[in-house]
Amino acid sequence: MSLLEYYSDLDPSEFEGEVQKLQGLPMSQRMLAMNLLFSRWAENDPKGSWERSQQMGFPEMFMARAGAVSGWAASNPEALAREYSNDPNEFGMGPGGRGKGDTAAMIAGEWAKQNPDAALKWAQTLDEGEAADAIGGIFNELSQKDPQEALRMAATLDDNARGDAYESIAASWAISDYAAADRWISSLGEGQGKVRFAAIESLANASPSQAARETAKLPAGEERDELVAEVSREWARQDAPSAFEWLTESGSEGAVEEGIGRVVGALAREDPERVLDYIDSQDAGEVRDNAVQGYVYGNRDASPADTIRLAETISGEEDRQRAVTRVAYEWAREDPQATLQYLETTEVIGEESRQRISEMAERAAAGEEVGRSFRGPPGRR
Repeated sequence: MSLLEYYSDLDPSEFEGEVQKLQGLPMSQRMLAMNLLFSRWAENDPKGSWERSQQMGFPEMFMARAGAVSGWAASNPEALAREYSNDPNEFGMGPGGRGKGDTAAMIAGEWAKQNPDAALKWAQTLDEGEAADAIGGIFNELSQKDPQEALRMAATLDDNARGDAYESIAASWAISDYAAADRWISSLGEGQGKVRFAAIESLANASPSQAARETAKLPAGEERDELVAEVSREWARQDAPSAFEWLTESGSEGAVEEGIGRVVGALAREDPERVLDYIDSQDAGEVRDNAVQGYVYGNRDASPADTIRLAETISGEEDRQRAVTRVAYEWAREDPQATLQYLETTEVIGEESRQRISEMAERAAAGEEVGRSFRGPPGRR
């Protein structure tokens, strides 16, 4: 029996007990189950499900609230839309009303499955930001089934709303039939800019190599650089060498600066020597700093003694301190005596971190089991 079938057979009085059972699951499984449970709960008791989701802590609150909204919207979107309109801040996906636009998009998208005209009429009553999100939800849903019908409906909107609708149509259509979406976008003439960006950004999730080729159709500038970096990061998850070659040979300086860290992080696990050669070829600056950070955070098999010296060459003080500290934690596990000697001479690591690393190294030297440090890359890099 699937989890969805299991929850479908539950009596409403059993939902609260199931919430408690989920606390023992691994995080990824817990998040999925939380969403399914609250969605099913909302089909039976929408307000009860939503109120319980508001009591959840981080990060469960996001999946619980998303589940409650999806279940409520699927069973009675009009009622949920009225509740939302009365107090949008009450329906944020995050604390303090943050993420209310996401809620509007979910309501409108579910409503569009049943009555797209009514959903669109409601969306146009919302404040500008939430209206754009809701319109996006509607046309994302419509274009999955019939892009031409979605275009017909979008043509009835004013310029701003039609632009939001077109971006949503492009993003959805790019996944199902990029060639058709591309022909339509080309027919828009001067108005195609944001729409093409939306299509290529969406395509990157399904076919980053194709998205990479399509970026050549975009005008040069900061927006293109950011999208090229995003495409390269997505591509690196599937084919790091190809993503690295494309970014470094075809990307502008801004695009390389933005995307090189994550791409190098992926490549460092496959071909660390190629990454080190690239780093050696770079002058001091943001590109080199980001590449070094990608190597430090991405190559888990590198010698900490060598990596920490490389991390010390990062020119940005905060980034340098963060990278060196991360490597030092790992070094303390593998070679505590060398780490303790390093701590006596370095000035890069802050006093609080130095003390924790020292204590960790001393425990490791005494034969105690110590945990593995966090390895994730910082921010966009």
